Amino acid sequence: MSQQAIPEGVKGWSWGAFLLNWIWAIGNRSWIGLLAIIPYVGFIVAIWLGFKGREMAWKNKQWESFEHFDRVQKKWSRWGVILALAFVVIGFLAGIAVPAYQDYAARARGEHTEASLNELLQQAEQSSTDAPASDASATIADASVADVSDQGVIDSNADTLPTSVPTVAGTLARMHDQDGKRFVTLDGRPLFSGDDADWQFPLRSFTLSSGREAVLMASSGGRGNSCETLFFFLIADASGVKPTPLFGTCSAQGRFEQRGDSITLTLPRMGGHSVIALSEGNVIEDGQVVVLNDSNDPAQ
Repeated sequence: MSQQAIPEGVKGWSWGAFLLNWIWAIGNRSWIGLLAIIPYVGFIVAIWLGFKGREMAWKNKQWESFEHFDRVQKKWSRWGVILALAFVVIGFLAGIAVPAYQDYAARARGEHTEASLNELLQQAEQSSTDAPASDASATIADASVADVSDQGVIDSNADTLPTSVPTVAGTLARMHDQDGKRFVTLDGRPLFSGDDADWQFPLRSFTLSSGREAVLMASSGGRGNSCETLFFFLIADASGVKPTPLFGTCSAQGRFEQRGDSITLTLPRMGGHSVIALSEGNVIEDGQVVVLNDSNDPAQ
């Protein structure tokens, strides 16, 4: 049979050549169809194969008859449509399943965080209700310790967070510009201008010795579902403020305790909790000093 003669019925659209393109090209010895593998131009080649594929297949392979050719090409088209529909169904199911799993994982993390926080608070309550001192002097000593200590819960998602915090260095306030971009100011001047500035806000201030203060700051958002909140301190004195490195377990809640110039945060994490202490201007997380660098600098 002449390979140049094109019988009536050979020409026409080929779903097999369009949908399976380079696979169809190999099976039909139409090597130019391998160009469909190339990014960007591949879709154009696939469309061209859809229009010219049947003619190319007729010329490039030996066929017993037109009926044999047409039967084979219909099989290619049938499998192309089946596989395309299968990919559509899989994509549709994935579009439903993936968000559902992410929502489930987020709820599971939230439930675990809440349970861990409740456990931490129960431990704090238990420590405050230990056996009373056996004599009056011990009771007075315990009362003295209580007078110089502060403890409670932190929650960066609380509805009652302050919009501004007065410090010895000036007033910290959360502001936003005309474009809606948020930032923290110190006496009206933006404190930071980095990528993290849009998510920062003050939580509470701790009074230190020598006229200093430590302001606990939160950085919530901008990190996706995997990390809800990180924290840092601003050490304030009459000359200004100095940030500590970012730290935390990504949990938005925890508890704090202050004894003198030492501030301790206990934050829940998967499998337990982390203890972060601010001591002499250094952040110590689970016994390790956190060193300021580009990855944990609140100014970045």
